[in-house]
Amino acid sequence: MKARKLFLAMAALLLFTIPNTQAQDKASSGCWPWPDSLDAVAADPQNHIVLYEDSKIRVLDVHTPPHTMNSKHDHQWLSIFLQDEAQPLGRDHGTDGTPTPPGGEVPADAPFPALTVAGTQAPHAFENLDTFTKHFYRVEFKKIPFECPGKNGAMIFRNDGIHTQPAVQVASWSWPPSMDLVITSQQTDKVLFETYDLRFVEVTVPPNQKQAMGETLWPAALLFFEPQPKGVETSHDGQTFPVERKFESAKFPMAIRTGPQPPHSFENKDNFPAHYYRVEFKKVNYKG
Repeated sequence: MKARKLFLAMAALLLFTIPNTQAQDKASSGCWPWPDSLDAVAADPQNHIVLYEDSKIRVLDVHTPPHTMNSKHDHQWLSIFLQDEAQPLGRDHGTDGTPTPPGGEVPADAPFPALTVAGTQAPHAFENLDTFTKHFYRVEFKKIPFECPGKNGAMIFRNDGIHTQPAVQVASWSWPPSMDLVITSQQTDKVLFETYDLRFVEVTVPPNQKQAMGETLWPAALLFFEPQPKGVETSHDGQTFPVERKFESAKFPMAIRTGPQPPHSFENKDNFPAHYYRVEFKKVNYKG
């Protein structure tokens, strides 16, 4: 229970304000002259596979085989990178073709899932300099205001958008798989798609409604692009905890890394819905 209290305290600290001075419309920004034909899915479809898309998000499976280079492409939306495996040595070739210094390695024993908040990206091409495939997922958020990209295709990363919840400690995991939230709370926890290594869930809890009690079996990333309401969380042992509004003036996107969660539920006590995405990683051993 100490871990859950730490999480609630941490969530309260996330009520910070970061001015979004760059937010503007892409068409009138003056910093995005490239045609839609350079979008990653159109220009580099062999390495950018759409796993899911709707009016709010697009989820890409990104992979570059060893000793190959992507076709030049861009990314017009802010995004979060999701990594659940080692990443190879590589380099980007900028809009003008200039290569960056090699880098980007992530070891196999890193604390996965590894998450990164990334800005828009001007045309570039990634080159894999290693002996194994670069593979990760990129969740692009269409509803976040446009921001100008870095120079020459450089990626702008934010370190303040990722937070980690301590692993929840329980004496034993005595709950059956039938307590999985996507089974017990199908009205609020909807599976958008599932692959061999992850499950992508959209969570929506309307005002004055409550999730059914349920567990999450794997480590996860909670992804946010809008404020979240106040309410009450109930833990597996029946204890309740107040949850204050979060992210009311935050700079999106944001994410929280979590381990497996014992049965719990959230009751929305506010006048707008709770809405976020839970990406569950089936092959990750959570290290916090």
